[in-house]
Amino acid sequence: MTRTLLDEARRVAPGQIERLVNTHHHVDHTLGNAQFPKETEIVAHAKARAEMERTGIGVLDVVQRMAPHFVGALDDAAERLPDVTFEGDGLELEAGRHRLALRHLGSGHTRGDIVIHLAEERILFAGDLAFFYVTPLAFEGHIGNWIRIGEEILAMDAVDVIVPGHGPIGTKDDMRALLGYLRLVHDATRRAFDAGVPGREVAATIELGEYAEWADADRLPLNVARLYQEFRGELDDYL
Repeated sequence: MTRTLLDEARRVAPGQIERLVNTHHHVDHTLGNAQFPKETEIVAHAKARAEMERTGIGVLDVVQRMAPHFVGALDDAAERLPDVTFEGDGLELEAGRHRLALRHLGSGHTRGDIVIHLAEERILFAGDLAFFYVTPLAFEGHIGNWIRIGEEILAMDAVDVIVPGHGPIGTKDDMRALLGYLRLVHDATRRAFDAGVPGREVAATIELGEYAEWADADRLPLNVARLYQEFRGELDDYL
């Protein structure tokens, strides 16, 4: 997939690819790093690089169990960490005539999430803080904070187009749909938690409505389990 991306990038913008930005650490967004030219500088938040170092390439064993269609395609996979990192909540970059604002709005989908805002073009690359019509996955996230971050994205000026980490390119309306899912699952799980319902029983009681038609709806139990960790206070240091 990375080779296809590189071919398309070179078709529309011939020349050296000087910089690559990782929006977070998950391998479906970073495993292609090693396919880029050595001269390409890779940028990420410091927390994302730390998570990449923590998980390592051994996570591919899990990937191949969960997605067996990738078996064989990952035989020559190699790890490549970001070259440049930043801490805090922002970094300004230039790419040709484009000005990019990299912003860390907090820990939502992962600890090292960033968005890339091109204000003049009114485009936001949201990484996996945006799943459009694909069920979000929060097994390493904090859903309560993810909702807050989503609201902050909706309040941002100069954003007409949002490029998600999964699903079709969309708008703030699609971000609102994602937040609808997160709020529904968060609130239903909170009620069950407060009532003392065992976590393993909760997913079967949640009526997803229109969200049941989203791809990968079977991620619900993982999201519920993560919310139970959140409500027990086990993620207090995560933010």
